[in-house]
Amino acid sequence: MGYLPKLQQLKVFQQVIRSGSIRGAARALGQSQPAVSRTIRELEQVLETQLIIRSSQGMTLTETGRAFALRMQLILEELQRATDEIQQLNQHSQGSVAVGCSSLLALTVLPELVEEFKQPFPQANLLIREAQMSTLLPALREGRLDFAVGTVSPELPLEDLVREPLFNAPFCIIARQGHPLAQAKSLDELREAKLVLPETDMGYYQQLQSVLGTFYQQLPHTPIRSDSVAYGLSMVLEAGYLTIVARAMATPLYLQHKLVALPIDCLPQAQYCVLYSQKSPLTITARRFLDLLRTYCQRYRW
Repeated sequence: MGYLPKLQQLKVFQQVIRSGSIRGAARALGQSQPAVSRTIRELEQVLETQLIIRSSQGMTLTETGRAFALRMQLILEELQRATDEIQQLNQHSQGSVAVGCSSLLALTVLPELVEEFKQPFPQANLLIREAQMSTLLPALREGRLDFAVGTVSPELPLEDLVREPLFNAPFCIIARQGHPLAQAKSLDELREAKLVLPETDMGYYQQLQSVLGTFYQQLPHTPIRSDSVAYGLSMVLEAGYLTIVARAMATPLYLQHKLVALPIDCLPQAQYCVLYSQKSPLTITARRFLDLLRTYCQRYRW
């Protein structure tokens, strides 16, 4: 290969992938279909390989197309970060930061943290994505997030990421006020309980599985799995279910008068960590946000 691809060729290929077709990409880019097709052919000529296959069923990437798309996305994301940082240094822009986190952070430290962050960076673009770490990791590795906060398992392969402990959070089993099992002091008393649990086996919930796995198997009602905090709380409040949450989550939801933590203390604490790329330095804006996050997490009463 004598030449490197042009930036415009990469952006067109990226849009074709996002749109799922040449026609959709042309419409999104404001170009004609022949122009988009020509750009893709030129890119394939530079790379000396076929990237996409078009048929009556639609468009699919070839094996080399998938491999190139992955690398290309990282290149474009890193180029965007570099551009953002230069603009920040020139004071033409206040940059952007994209953060992934669990609902615990969203309901505790983030509201006040964001207000303080916005004072020196009022024009900064801020994206907060709430999800389990299993969902956040691909976005982090693809460069769509600057960093992510959550619990991770020790055996999880994280060689490409920096893992920095932030805080430990105690968890508890909760029920609605007046639930027949609200005063249970042991798991043995919960044999007839109905549970709704997070839909993930990563991090803290994998620890729970190792501690409570036998208990789960003995329940007459198989626990419901969901990644929705709103659904879990609704099942607790309206359908008599129990669930496992961080103790710190009840206060910001203003549900203290509706929920009760069972006096069962066999649950392990969860260690929350921040993860970010080893290879891609954080921008000035992202570093500022992370510095604030460390401070808020250290002083919060988990």
